[in-house]
Amino acid sequence: MKRKVLLSGLLSLLLVACMPVSTSTAPSANIDNISRDVNYLASAELAGRDTGSEGYLKAAQYVAAQFQSMGLAPAGEQGYFQDVPFRSASWNGTEPTFVLKGGKGEVGFAFGEDFITSPSASSEQARLEAELVFVGYGIEAPDYGLDDYAGLDVKGKIAVILSGRPKSLPSEVGAHYASSRNKGETAARHGAVGYITIYTPEREKRRPFVRYAEHRHDETFDWVNRKGEPGSAIPGLYPGVLLDIDAASKLFDGAQQSLAAIFSIMEKGQNPRGFSLPYRAALSTSSRHEEVRSPNVVAVLPGSDPVLKNEYVVFSAHLDHIGKKEDGQIYYGAQDNAAGIAVMLETARLFAESGQAPRRSLLFVAVTGEEKGLLGSDYFAEYPTVPLQSIVANINLDMPMLLYPFRDIIAFGAEHSSLGQIAEHAAKLSGLKLSPDPMPEEVIFVRSDHYNFVRRGVPSIYLITGREAQDPNIDGTAKQVAFLKESYHKPGDAPDAGVSYAAARQFTEVNYLIAREVADAKDKPSWYEGDFFGDLFSQ
Repeated sequence: MKRKVLLSGLLSLLLVACMPVSTSTAPSANIDNISRDVNYLASAELAGRDTGSEGYLKAAQYVAAQFQSMGLAPAGEQGYFQDVPFRSASWNGTEPTFVLKGGKGEVGFAFGEDFITSPSASSEQARLEAELVFVGYGIEAPDYGLDDYAGLDVKGKIAVILSGRPKSLPSEVGAHYASSRNKGETAARHGAVGYITIYTPEREKRRPFVRYAEHRHDETFDWVNRKGEPGSAIPGLYPGVLLDIDAASKLFDGAQQSLAAIFSIMEKGQNPRGFSLPYRAALSTSSRHEEVRSPNVVAVLPGSDPVLKNEYVVFSAHLDHIGKKEDGQIYYGAQDNAAGIAVMLETARLFAESGQAPRRSLLFVAVTGEEKGLLGSDYFAEYPTVPLQSIVANINLDMPMLLYPFRDIIAFGAEHSSLGQIAEHAAKLSGLKLSPDPMPEEVIFVRSDHYNFVRRGVPSIYLITGREAQDPNIDGTAKQVAFLKESYHKPGDAPDAGVSYAAARQFTEVNYLIAREVADAKDKPSWYEGDFFGDLFSQ
């Protein structure tokens, strides 16, 4: 695939030449404001801000009050709020069943040992019996020469799919195609009525099946669309089943290839071909549904240009965290993501108090349900409170890693659109540099709220601090890795556990410069020519 060649030095000069004078420096962010916001949002009073909880609702009211105090206009559906309807599905006292039929009789699989699945948010009672067809990785990627459904008939059948992706696919592209959403949608598009995902030896090394099985009683949580259907569900497709390697091998007994032979093909870097399996599967689930309401909080700073004010630059940051556990421990979520919300609020204050409104409008969105699966941002992107085609960019703030004053920033997605060059230029104006993704194997670009904007064709970046500390005695990489290992999604992510407000000031100011440049530029951001995500979604 062709990619536009960018001469970064020349482009930087052009950006400087056409940049409004107001973007040459950022106004100074107020550390006291940021500290106040983080300390309240990550306080014991809010008990971890679990989606729909009393603590979350208090957090939402707080953010709305901050928007109002700045003079930002409400941009929700009820004032500052966009109410998001959710459905929680839990097991209804009965475990799901999986029976393999054919060959010498029936084989029953044990829930939690041989297979796991999640309660259905679509139906409280779900049953399916159908023939099985092995479809390799279950990927259709014509630009990369992959079509795992070629020559296969899965209409009215259950697709049996290997987890993961071929090594030939680039990491972010591969992550898109390997997602359960994409594989389920592809199976349904070919007429499948269900899908079974097979654990692989490579996945077992990364995270043993038994670790997943520990979560077999977790609820399913999804937003509900305006037809009353779960937003992430695929119509006509039975909820996915994940099958352990030993159990999965039984599906291939008597088939044209054993599962061991298929794994051997994968180890050689080859793509296994699909074929029909000599069995049927009978599946059943029984779940209980509960309705939960939890709002996104949305405000707008109107633009000053008579034409460009109808275009919007969206800041997003998730307001929820994972709440309070049964043992009483509170997961405060200071870095994740009280800090992101606080930076967004202070960025909004800088614009509101600058005396110079941006040419384009700025939309500030505190989203709910990120920890449940990026759900609040998905709902907002599906039902935006401004026309979707008027959203020209998304800047996402999620766990910005405010651990030390820094010399660089990271913008996940910088290589996909002109937002990357804008972020690089803003970093230079701040005395910083833009560093490449230090962990490409984690495919962060497809794993935070901005990706729901990407899926609707909106150029997006996700910003965090870099790994180069100002203090030469601080190893930024070690500091970030230690946080991820010791505090991420743990009670230790608390306001008094290492939030650097000097870093918060730096991070807010560079965010201001990025947004100012996007909002004031003559042209809106664009996907690079030939970019996979731009070509896939911007149509």
